[in-house]
Parts: sequence; C-alpha cells; structure tokens
Amino acid sequence: MTGFMGSGKSAIGKRLSDHLKILFRDLDTMIEQGEQRPITEIFSDRGEAYFRKLEQCYFEKAVSESPLILALGGGALHQPEISEYLRNHATIVYLDVPLKTLFERLRKSKNRPLLHDENGKLLDDEQLLQRISRLLSERQPVYRRADVTVSVQPGWTREQTTNELIRQLESHASTAIPEDC
Repeated sequence: MTGFMGSGKSAIGKRLSDHLKILFRDLDTMIEQGEQRPITEIFSDRGEAYFRKLEQCYFEKAVSESPLILALGGGALHQPEISEYLRNHATIVYLDVPLKTLFERLRKSKNRPLLHDENGKLLDDEQLLQRISRLLSERQPVYRRADVTVSVQPGWTREQTTNELIRQLESHASTAIPEDC
C-alpha cells in the first residue's frame, strides 16, 4: 500500500489486515524498531540516501513473510528494486488523498523529516503547503501506476476508506488475468 505521508496507509492497512486476516507490516515502523531510533533521527544523522538503503533492506525482510499487507513509506515506491518487485509480485494500492486533507493531517507532524527545514524545524504553513505540493507532484506519477487507486474523499472515515478499498480490491481480483495465461 502506497501513498503520500499522512494518507492513512498504516491505519487503513491495519484495518484491511484485520478484515482479510492477513499479516500487516508497516515498513517505517519496522525500520524504527530495527534501528531502535526514529526515522527523523536516521535522516538527520545519516541522510536520506542512507535511509533509502535501510528501507530496501527492511523491505526485503518484510516481503519474506508473505502473504502480507505492507504499508510503504511515501518514497519507497520510487526505489527501482522495490517498485519492480511489487509490480511482479503484489497488488499495489494507492491511497489518493487531496492536497488540502494531507496539509491538515501533516501541519502539526513532528516525525516527518521531509517536512522540516535544514535545521530540523517544522516548516510554517505556507512553506509546508508548498513542500507537500512539490513532493506530491514529484511522486504522483509513480503512485498513479498502482493497480488499485482509492480516491479518498474529504471527510471520509477510516471505515469508509477501508470499505472502498475492499470493494475495489474485489473488483480488481475479479478482472485480473491468471498468471498461467
């Protein structure tokens, strides 16, 4: 499951996992637990490139536990190895959340290193909206290649989003071409 930070991947992934009785993993949580420190610290101490290497390593550990529902970090699908693996072995779900909703969800977030300035300070509202908009524009072309896209409507509850996702997954499964064709 992919989407921009604040899209609800972890919450919706967990709900879907409970519904389908399938193991759920959150890649960012796996990294934080494995490294015994928050992602913000990893970014500030070692940088984004190092974090992306960790992300690849933990991704490989996660997919060894299949079947599972995996919530990816917002930039994980931009890594060619992760993207290629998922295209060949998984159904990729994109939670498409409107910019305004993302902004409202993220404006007080302290644990999103890409939403801070070079000194680690949370961006002001105008800068934050610009940063979210820019990152979303950069990432959306990759997100839009997902097998299933749920266009989350403003005001939807987690239950409504999960129900729409289930409906779309059922529809996707009924139209999928068998692998042995």
